[in-house]
Amino acid sequence: MRLIPVSQLRVDSVLALDIIDEHAKILLAKGHTLNQMNLSRLRTTNVASVYITDEYCFNDNTNYTSQPSNILRRVIIVKRLMKMVSAGTTTKEAVFHTLKAVYEMVDGLDQQKYSLRLVYEPKKILVNTFEENIIYIAMMSALFALKLGFSKKEASYICLGALVRDIALISYNFQEQEMNTPATKEHPIKGYNHLKTRYNLPEEVLEIVIQHQETYDGKGYPYGLKGEQICTGARIIAIIDMYYKIKTTNMSRTAATLEEDFKRWTAHLDPTYIKKFLEFVNIYDPDTLVKLTNGDCAVVTSSRPINPFRPQIKIVKSAKFNKEEIINLSDRPELHIHHILYYID
Repeated sequence: MRLIPVSQLRVDSVLALDIIDEHAKILLAKGHTLNQMNLSRLRTTNVASVYITDEYCFNDNTNYTSQPSNILRRVIIVKRLMKMVSAGTTTKEAVFHTLKAVYEMVDGLDQQKYSLRLVYEPKKILVNTFEENIIYIAMMSALFALKLGFSKKEASYICLGALVRDIALISYNFQEQEMNTPATKEHPIKGYNHLKTRYNLPEEVLEIVIQHQETYDGKGYPYGLKGEQICTGARIIAIIDMYYKIKTTNMSRTAATLEEDFKRWTAHLDPTYIKKFLEFVNIYDPDTLVKLTNGDCAVVTSSRPINPFRPQIKIVKSAKFNKEEIINLSDRPELHIHHILYYID
């Protein structure tokens, strides 16, 4: 299956998953073939992107993170928590529900940790952009920890730390009353103190909150911690967070540029975890259509490439190669992915 922005959807596309709105209402069911009326309706909703299937899709496995039903309830819980934090009315009950959602989420990831890959998940619901992004980063951080061999309990702490790390920047009242300016480099300390005095969160979570802006090279803040002085949770989250920032801003870049940017922008992060991250990540998901630098069109086939920036592909349209010829881009240095395609014309 392949993820397509609603703005790029075409008539006769077949849905690979149900389309749901921000209220968990099914708008169109899996297997439905889109018509012009469907497209017009979808473009008036808050749905940002949907999964389709066609002749170029061979991967029927649904990622845990791809299922809207796995995300939406968590989005609602986190959104409610953020709203209460902003209003200064957060209750222990709201924190409890957030903790419960985290443990359920990590348990689901743990059950599939060997088959799931680390991926970039773009927004699915327009009105939930901020909360969706936080949840995806938290989920991928937890999955990364599980794949590294951390326990479910440890992964849950990392997941929760990723959710609440910027609590001081999220709350407007907190900014005004205790921070003066939201950009201050003291916000990790303020967030730590805020959470420590009001909620009974584990120290492992609070440690992530106060250290999440520290960097492996010692140039972070607030204390300039270096290397393994920084807790493992903060080091793991920093890699996932940076990857999401790179992918969000560079989705239209060439693979070569994307790889260069990744190396440049992760140079200050834990090199051991970066190496493991590249073993676990799919830069390009299977079924992704791509255009190569020589003008050929292909579909990504491998979910475990040697170099995630240079995956295995199957030729779809070419003047040089045979149709359906399998090419490992790691063996063809002259070929690069130029950009992602949504359809083949």
